[in-house]
Amino acid sequence: MLEPLARDTLTKQATETLRRFILTEDLKPDAQLPSERELSESLSVSRNIVREALSVLVAEGLIVKQPGRGIFVTDFDRSRVAPQIAVSFDYNGRSPAALSEARAAVELGAISLITRRITDADIQKLEAINSAFEENLRLRRSTIKDDIEFHKVLIMSTRNPVLIELIPLLVEYFRLAVFHRPSAIFHNPERVISEHRKIIDALQSRDAVAARQALIEHLHLQDFEA
Repeated sequence: MLEPLARDTLTKQATETLRRFILTEDLKPDAQLPSERELSESLSVSRNIVREALSVLVAEGLIVKQPGRGIFVTDFDRSRVAPQIAVSFDYNGRSPAALSEARAAVELGAISLITRRITDADIQKLEAINSAFEENLRLRRSTIKDDIEFHKVLIMSTRNPVLIELIPLLVEYFRLAVFHRPSAIFHNPERVISEHRKIIDALQSRDAVAARQALIEHLHLQDFEA
């Protein structure tokens, strides 16, 4: 079974993700960061982990927390911080490629079961999540939580307790994906809405072949093409 990451590992990873985010997004002095709640959802960690990561960045002089106003970027020396983000992060030996393959194997392997066992209530949940994704994208809010919830519902709909126990693998995939592409905190592809829509339509029709193909296209897995 997938072992959960240690708290200090999660804090270090969240800190590095936020550091990368500030630099790669070229956030200017006084630019406001998302709230602790939004960062918690984007990074797939608890708010306590986010607070610890923010405290590190405050100590480094990258950000300042203003009570009642929010979290703001300071006028720090970027030339001093930039070399730090080039250092590779030890993520317990779990690479994005390995997690992506494992995630794809689980979801594609379960798609026939999902198609057979998904209920109308599950499909309504997927519809609601996709609508929330679209609304958050319009408001320029993070949609990572919505994306995770969409795929969690897919796995939950198998009604298979062993597969359900693998949901943390899915969450870890998204967490590591954001670490390597921190711009996802703000920027998410609009295509996800239509790709989710195709998956929902196929499941609504109980068409396992179409659902599998829609999932392959969504995950961009050319190697799995029939």
